[in-house]
This record gives sequence, C-alpha cells and structure tokens, in this order.
Amino acid sequence: MEQPDRLKKFDVIDGKPIQKIWDTSSLSSFLSCPRLYNYTNLQGYRSKIYGMATGFGSAVHMGFEVLDSEKFKGATKDEAVVASIKAVLLEYGEALSQAEDKARGLTSVLRAIVWRAEEYWEDLFEIATMPSGEPCLEQRFEVPFGNGYRFSGRIDKIVQLDGKLYLCDVKTTKSTLNSNYFGNFMPNNQVFAYLWAAREVLGLDIVGFIVDAVQTGVHFTRFNRSVYNVPTDLIKEWYEDALHTLDTSTNYFNKQYYPADFTACNNYGGCRFKEVCSASPSRRNLFLDNDFEKEPHPDLKEAYEKANA
Repeated sequence: MEQPDRLKKFDVIDGKPIQKIWDTSSLSSFLSCPRLYNYTNLQGYRSKIYGMATGFGSAVHMGFEVLDSEKFKGATKDEAVVASIKAVLLEYGEALSQAEDKARGLTSVLRAIVWRAEEYWEDLFEIATMPSGEPCLEQRFEVPFGNGYRFSGRIDKIVQLDGKLYLCDVKTTKSTLNSNYFGNFMPNNQVFAYLWAAREVLGLDIVGFIVDAVQTGVHFTRFNRSVYNVPTDLIKEWYEDALHTLDTSTNYFNKQYYPADFTACNNYGGCRFKEVCSASPSRRNLFLDNDFEKEPHPDLKEAYEKANA
C-alpha cells in the first residue's frame, strides 16, 4: 500500500520558504525578532564560531526519562540507574566526553542521573498512566492549530500530585535555583503551548505545570522544583495570541519582508547576527557568507539546491 506523503515542516511557494508546522522554538524566535527567525529558521544560517553542541540537556532528559520508565515498570533503583547510564553512554558518551565545558560534560550528566535517583526515588510525584497503560512520558503531538497552521511539540512527562495532574518539564542550568530563576517560567511560551496541547489535544484535566530543575557545576549537582497553577482562560488567551502571531508571519511571507527588532539584540548574551544587522543592507551578505554556514532544513534543502544550480 502506498504511504501518504509526510507533512512537511517547511514548504516552498514561488521559490520562497514558508513554515507550515510550528513549535515553541520557532514561535519564540519569531516573537523575539522576525529577522532572526528568517535567518535561522527559513534561511538556515548557523554561526561558524559557535561550538558544536554536546547534547548535554538532551542527555539529562534521556537519563531521567529512563529512570522514570524503569521505575514505572517495577525495576529497582540500582537497575534503573544502570539502564539510564547505559542509554546515555550509548547515545551521547562520545560527544559529551569531548565537551570543553566540564560543568556540562559526561561526568556532570552521569552524576545528575545517580544523584537524581538517590534524592527522588521515593517521590511525591507519581507518573501518570495513559489509557494504553503506558507511562505518560515523552508524549509527542503534531496537530491542527487554527487557520490552516499546525503545531508540534513533546511533553516530557505528566505526573500526579495530591490527586491532580501536572505537566513536568526538566530544565538544566548553571544558574542558582532560587525564586528569580523559577520566576522565568511564568508566563512562558513553551509551557503554555504544552498546557494547551495536554488539555485540548490529549483531553487531560491538567491544572498546571512543574519545573523540575537541575543545576550543574564542575563538582556539584543540585535539584529544586516549583509548582505553578494556570487558569484555563490564560491558556485560551495564549492560543489566540499565538494564532495572531502566525497570521503575522504569513503577512511577512506575502510581503517577503522580515523586520528586525533591535530590543532583542542583547538578549541572552547578544544575538549572533548583531554584527550583520549593524552593517548596511548592501553589505550584509558579505558578513553572512564570512561568519555563517547555510544549513537549510531538509524540507528546504532541495529547493535551495535548485535555486543555486
């Protein structure tokens, strides 16, 4: 039987790239600065001077997911730790062992797994169960999102606490796990998107979310959590705002003009395209060609190759 065509995240219309399936990363990038979104998401520019990511955050997520999954299946703590370490070493061991930042290298990941099991094996949070009987871990979704758009994402896990359901998202950081750190997650595009998906797509009565944070250093690992209750009308407002943003992105596509937002230039240590935007428009391609590599999304690669043939 012939398989249906895969829905593409990006498409090309009249030779111009457009995003069809959105996620929280691309939504936040667009909201931050439309020109940044165009350079990174649509054009695929990647800085030559930024080091290759070691996958530290992904490794911690995997390690904790295996711990949770093994515990759900009835494994002992030691069995779960061994399974978690094996999975991380197989997937990320080589890259993490070469990390220059030792606070985000292999030793830090393995320590986080072992210490996590020691501290939270007997936990107040209980992994929720899906109707299929599987643990509610790593739930992926890709669904219609009004006005012809689609939205995708991945929910780390859903837990029960005091008889109520919460999304639970693991975050890794070097920052101190105090009220200032946890204040950054309310409000938050990613969390609100996942709450919308859990309530509207999965049909779950989710009352809020929990940030499960891991602070890593060269010689230490610390854990802390914060619980947030989120009213339904706040998520409804986020949904309407997100639809408005996607409509705006379509208008920019139609005009083929993605304006800069200079208020975002110094966010998170400074935008990597700051020097590009500081140059006159006629000279920007020189900076882009010199300091960046173009790696378009696979959905756009063929179109770019044809355009440059």
